[in-house]
Amino acid sequence: MMTAMNGLHVIMLLLIWIVGLAVVGAAFYVVVRLAVTHALKTHTRWIDNGKP
Repeated sequence: MMTAMNGLHVIMLLLIWIVGLAVVGAAFYVVVRLAVTHALKTHTRWIDNGKP
């Protein structure tokens, strides 16, 4: 009985870590994507204003 509980505890701990890493990874992806989009729009605006 105790071994089954320890196994369940390990599985739950791994699942919590995986979900946490997925959330952090998704947030990082969104932040980087927004930063790149902003940089590209700013660069395009700069080029369109005639500055090489």
